[in-house]
Amino acid sequence: MPHRIIAILSALLAVATACAARVTVDDPGIQYSPYNWFRSGSQFAQTPNPGAYLKLGFTGTSLSVDFDVSPFTKANVLSAQYPVIRYSIDGGPATTVQMKPLTRTIECAKGLAAGSHSLLLQYVAGYVFLDFWAPVNVVRVTGFSIDDGAKSAAPFGPNEPLKRHALFLGDSITNGDDDICTFTGGVTNAVDTQDATIGYPSVVAAATHAEYGVVAYGGASWGSNAADGHTPGLMTFWNMIDQEHPRLVDGKFSPVPEDVYVNMGENRPPRREDVPKLLNSLMAATGPNTHIFIIVPFSGRAREQIKQGMTMYYEGIGRRIERVYLIDLGDNPYLPVGRPTMFSVDGQHPLASLHAQLGAQIVAERARLLAGK
Repeated sequence: MPHRIIAILSALLAVATACAARVTVDDPGIQYSPYNWFRSGSQFAQTPNPGAYLKLGFTGTSLSVDFDVSPFTKANVLSAQYPVIRYSIDGGPATTVQMKPLTRTIECAKGLAAGSHSLLLQYVAGYVFLDFWAPVNVVRVTGFSIDDGAKSAAPFGPNEPLKRHALFLGDSITNGDDDICTFTGGVTNAVDTQDATIGYPSVVAAATHAEYGVVAYGGASWGSNAADGHTPGLMTFWNMIDQEHPRLVDGKFSPVPEDVYVNMGENRPPRREDVPKLLNSLMAATGPNTHIFIIVPFSGRAREQIKQGMTMYYEGIGRRIERVYLIDLGDNPYLPVGRPTMFSVDGQHPLASLHAQLGAQIVAERARLLAGK
């Protein structure tokens, strides 16, 4: 009898083991948001940037995503400071989840109709004071489980990969900090006050039909550290995913973006030499069809220093070129310094409704500049 029981248990274990197929993070069917993921072969893919996302097509009826939260557990991070992610299947209703110390697997789909499906997974929020640079504050994906006999595929339908690419470099405003605050709760800097997936970059990317990478850190400036006390300023992080991993491949962004947007200066202005130095670097790391937009912060801060830097850049090359533009929307009336409005809880960080307006204004100004008007 014991032998029969062992045989039955072994058979059940074999069936359980065979019920899922494995998709590794280097699978060609996965579409990662550009410029903000590091991949360690087939072991894991990780991003320190809220606003990052990935897309994957698959067949079958179910899908689970496996995660590694060891960077948080090793650093003894409080549960309340773990990242928030969101997932949806086939463009349907989204589910938002905060990761926890025991998070290993999140079941994203079960009991689907047999056939082809597509996943969108987004990094929604990361605690602003937690190290993005070592990095500790990362979403680390280790793989996917789908039905036995099912296959991965390129994402399709609402998640079909787009041919254009855009990069957004900036600070807390660019990564959507405090864009879903409430006036009663105020600005707490907790992860439940950030949604980096609905900031102005998503509006601009959607209007210009581009896959996009958000690379932005709360408290950052051109030359000074971000609020986490570890991540350096824009002049360093523009070409580094973290302290060890370069963002460039053979000196270039990969893929080469059609658009690069730089929105920095709300926290501290640049030195005059910062602007031309960054522009020269971005010109070298992109291609002849890339447009680079330097955005004056929406509050109007650092306007004069940025304009002086742009002038210095043009004087240095002895001419004006069509690839580099200044976007100045003027001082936003909904961001009075230090005074809350219905569009901002603290008079500095736009709420989602204001992000939508600012994104639309950037799209319109981009079109005007490219038309030469």
